Amino acid sequence: MTQAEILTLIDEELFTDHIKTELTEQKIVWTDHVGMENSVSPHQTAINNDGVIAWWQCNAAGKEEVRIRLKEKKVITWKPPINTLEQPVFRDGLLYFHKNYLIIKYKDSHYQRVFIFNITTLKDEEIIINALTIRVKIIGNELFLAGLYSDEEFIKITMYPDHFERENIDEAYLRQRNITFD
Repeated sequence: MTQAEILTLIDEELFTDHIKTELTEQKIVWTDHVGMENSVSPHQTAINNDGVIAWWQCNAAGKEEVRIRLKEKKVITWKPPINTLEQPVFRDGLLYFHKNYLIIKYKDSHYQRVFIFNITTLKDEEIIINALTIRVKIIGNELFLAGLYSDEEFIKITMYPDHFERENIDEAYLRQRNITFD
C-alpha cells in the first residue's frame, strides 16, 4: 500500500469522527474544535500486514500525538512523552511496524527518543541509548540503533511476539553482519 493510499484511509477515519479535512497527495489538514491546525504527512504514517494504521498527528499548538487505528476500527492515542517544556517534533522521525510492535522515533528538544509500543498490550517502553542523534536500521525482527559518532552506543533489539530483548553491540558486530545505516 502506498503512503498516498494510507493517507486516504486516515482521511476516511477522520471523516467517521466528523472531522472536515483537506486531502492532497502531500498532506491532510484540518482545524480542530479549538481552532488549531492539525496535519498528517505521508512520511508520518505506517501500516502493518493486519491493516493497523498509525500516524503522527502534528498540531499547531504543539499537542503532537500518535494515533493508531486497530483492526477493530478502534482508534487509540499515544502521547509522546517530553523531557522539557518544548513540544515533541517528528523531524527525522520514524513510524514503523514490526508485527504487533510500533517503533516510534521523534525529537524532544535537543535529543532524539525511541519507543517501542506494543499494540496488543498497549504498553510502551523507551529504548535509552547514549547518543544525541539516533540512526535506525530494521532487518527482520531486529532493530539496530546507533549514535552518529563512533564513541556513542550501538544497540540491537530483537523483537519476539511477546517480548523483546536488548543487547549492546559494537562496530565490529555490525561489520561482521555487513549492517550499514542508510
